Amino acid sequence: MASRCRQGVAVVVGLVVAGVLTACGSSDGGTGAVGQVDRSATLRAALDTPPPSMDPHTTASAIAQHPYSSLVYDRLTQMGPDLEVRPMLAMSWELAADRRSMTFSLRDGVSFSDGTALDADAVKASLDRALTSPESTVTSALAVIGSVEVVDPRTVRITATESAAALPAVLAGTEASIVSPAALRNPDLDVRPVGSGPYQLEELQLGQTATFVRREGYWDPEAQKAARIEMSFMPDPNARLSSLSSGQIDIANAAEGMYEQVTRMDGVVVHAYPAAATINVRLNTNRPNIDKAEVRQALNYAIDREALVQSLLQGRCDAIGQPLPEIYPGHLTDPPVAYTHDPERARQLLAQAGVPGGFTMTMLVGSGNRPFDQLATAMQAQLVEVGITVEIVTQTAPTIFETWGKGGFDAYTIVSPTSASPVITLRNTFQAASRYPGPRPPAFDEALAAAASPASDDTTVTASLERASSVAVEEAMNVWICGRRTHVAAQDDVVGADTMGISHFAGILDLRGVGRTG
Repeated sequence: MASRCRQGVAVVVGLVVAGVLTACGSSDGGTGAVGQVDRSATLRAALDTPPPSMDPHTTASAIAQHPYSSLVYDRLTQMGPDLEVRPMLAMSWELAADRRSMTFSLRDGVSFSDGTALDADAVKASLDRALTSPESTVTSALAVIGSVEVVDPRTVRITATESAAALPAVLAGTEASIVSPAALRNPDLDVRPVGSGPYQLEELQLGQTATFVRREGYWDPEAQKAARIEMSFMPDPNARLSSLSSGQIDIANAAEGMYEQVTRMDGVVVHAYPAAATINVRLNTNRPNIDKAEVRQALNYAIDREALVQSLLQGRCDAIGQPLPEIYPGHLTDPPVAYTHDPERARQLLAQAGVPGGFTMTMLVGSGNRPFDQLATAMQAQLVEVGITVEIVTQTAPTIFETWGKGGFDAYTIVSPTSASPVITLRNTFQAASRYPGPRPPAFDEALAAAASPASDDTTVTASLERASSVAVEEAMNVWICGRRTHVAAQDDVVGADTMGISHFAGILDLRGVGRTG
């Protein structure tokens, strides 16, 4: 039987965390500030990721770009609170009985900021560019899309390369942003975006600031509560909190290690989302020593996760030794290896790997990017106890993303990319060369392929995900530290800070629907 999403009710089968959705539409303000929204207000935000190139199909990091590009570009779907997939440009969708394709019905009366009408041809042209352009950096994120067919001006059918049940979650990412067909070949699309979103870019200083202004006539006024949004790159969490305390900004992402400090600030509210993203050390299995499973296991045993969480993160991150937090199907209640803090076991494994005296490894970390820089330094001290010397190299974004993808470093302390779909989360973590540049165990790929197969029902999907997670744990494909909660600090007149869909599974902000009360 085909599954359908209708305005008001949504049902998504198989690969999305929330298997049965309770709503299908634009989200409201939630439990933030109480009062009338001031639609003339300016919202000032400080983020720990800098304003990047605004071309959604050539970005170095879609997650880092999301807070900015989501304001100017729409997608077919969007993530709502509690990992619900909701309509955006698509009013409804229907999964074919064989689970190999999905048909999307488009919203009427939508236009791009250049006046071009948004129709099925525009959707196809934009997705085709993302999939086939030689400059595209998002082909792996959209790999589930096999082809896009125009059924009629208001309908597109997308055939999947595997189970089409994943498509609503895939299409909610900014990698699937719909660009005006008239602008697809614009040489300045990276600094002059042309989308159908609720805001237009007024000013961009790459790596520093971005300013957006409300676009009149947008189909969802609730997505553009603020008349103007000013966003600044502020990597130092102390600086973000100082600016929040002084009233210079209205909203910011807050580091876990500063949670208690934020809760004591007058006039500031902090909201913690459920743990979904994973703070971890990515490993390059192409590198000497790191290519041995025993060495990777030793790294996991040498790390004292609980000490890291308590000393640096104020207990606001859930210690974990596997790739998927508890919120996801595929999380292991009884993992094949329990990576407790066991330095002696780490030394034994190093000896088995032929490096009884230890070795030297390199580790990338974002410059001034807390808590990752602090975690890297703390792990450096823990690893030296078992004979592993860590040379830390700091770089700023987006350079660091490109450096890691080139494969010249052993490790990178960062948060893993996440999605509403556990299949896509594992795929983006381990099957994208830009994030996992080394080889993978064949058994992992086989299990993930089974989870994504159109022939798999929900029970088989979950079992296959658990098998993939088990392989990842046994082979120690990464070093996992903790399941991260997105913490958002905002002035008490800010509304919508607790209902940002992407913040349920990624440590970033999405300011659509965020505003201030009068």
